[in-house]
Amino acid sequence: MERKLGKINFFIIIYALISGIGVAYAYNQNYSFPETYEIRREFTHLMTAPNKEIDNQRPMISECFLTGRKVKFQIIYESGFYYFIFINETGNSSKRNEFPMVSAGTYVIRKDARTGVFNQIKIFLNNDPDTFVRINSHNEGSVLEFSLFKSMVYKDILIPININKLITEPFETIIKLSDYIIKWDMLYTFYNETENRFVMDICHEIDKKLPALNDSDDGAQEWNGDFVFIRNSEANPAKGFNCSGFAKWVADGVFSAKTNRLMDISVLKKKNLFDRRDTLSILYEDARDPFFGLDWTRNIAMTIYELDNRGKKVSISDVDVRDYPYEKYSEDIGYSIASLKALLYYLAVTNPGYIYLGSVNGDFGKNPVLRQHFHVVVFLPYIGQNGNFYPVVYERNIKRPINDFIKKYPQESIHLVRIKVDKAFSLSDIPPSFE
Repeated sequence: MERKLGKINFFIIIYALISGIGVAYAYNQNYSFPETYEIRREFTHLMTAPNKEIDNQRPMISECFLTGRKVKFQIIYESGFYYFIFINETGNSSKRNEFPMVSAGTYVIRKDARTGVFNQIKIFLNNDPDTFVRINSHNEGSVLEFSLFKSMVYKDILIPININKLITEPFETIIKLSDYIIKWDMLYTFYNETENRFVMDICHEIDKKLPALNDSDDGAQEWNGDFVFIRNSEANPAKGFNCSGFAKWVADGVFSAKTNRLMDISVLKKKNLFDRRDTLSILYEDARDPFFGLDWTRNIAMTIYELDNRGKKVSISDVDVRDYPYEKYSEDIGYSIASLKALLYYLAVTNPGYIYLGSVNGDFGKNPVLRQHFHVVVFLPYIGQNGNFYPVVYERNIKRPINDFIKKYPQESIHLVRIKVDKAFSLSDIPPSFE
């Protein structure tokens, strides 16, 4: 789950090239980040002062000319280290004079109280405590690691400047010295009035009807709107959904807006035997149906994909999510659920306007234990108007916080398929018996 760069002999050359006047580099000049180097330089004398001058120093607030915001500077002593913290005032005009520690641009600079040596800088990149850049001393330079929603997407990135220098440098300097490997574009969390709005509106539509949905094992809606059992298409008196039926209900909101009908369950139950890798699970295809969740989600996504690509022979590669650069895709398995939040963030930033169906898989059952796709989930990730990331999760008629979902399946994997959405979305009506 990480990209590693070992000891690279040519990084001094890279630094020389980037530092040259007029030399072009990959860094996107439009990247916006609340810089604080002006204030960090202002308080250098305190950070380098003797311990007796640092002790009991009260927090101070200073105006930052660069951003037009105030910056709070405070010092914390803990376990033999001084922590010099620079926190930006919130950008929200209704919350002025608030300084959230975990917010974009917060610098936490660590100094050994005994030796007086600066040995670490931690920089928060947004309002998530597990998304940050951490820089540690390394020989004559520094080494950087990048955590994205608890996933260490980059590690051991060498920076040819020591921490003493980086303390007062702009964050832009760190970007310039590392963009030969780090894709900083992943932080461009801008609000898109079209694609992000489509996903957000679908969330709102689901939320309106969610409280009225019934839960029912093996329950789904047939193409004509009848509530049936998936296994045999017989009438389901509970008129409710299980996880697979719920995912179909959401996806039918896209399908029915284009066709005025719902998807056919018999089509979605089709086993894609020739599209899967060979495993011993094939011996238990009839008894256990270990790939049901994978086939079901792929068939839903391919059925909808065909609507916008008529005449094309659709394959699973058209709908599978296989292009995440920070973790290798495992055939018919997907990615680790531990990295799910970072994965959804990456997808929301690089491909806005999609919703995703996920098939949870892992060791399941007894006699024998098989890798089985045993649960289906719906994900609607989007960037909000405030620039924050919203990884919305629905599983079996329940809207669940993503961190809770990840904790629920700490060892399992998730296979994702994508569905493009637009303003045409219409959830099927809820029968009177639901009310």
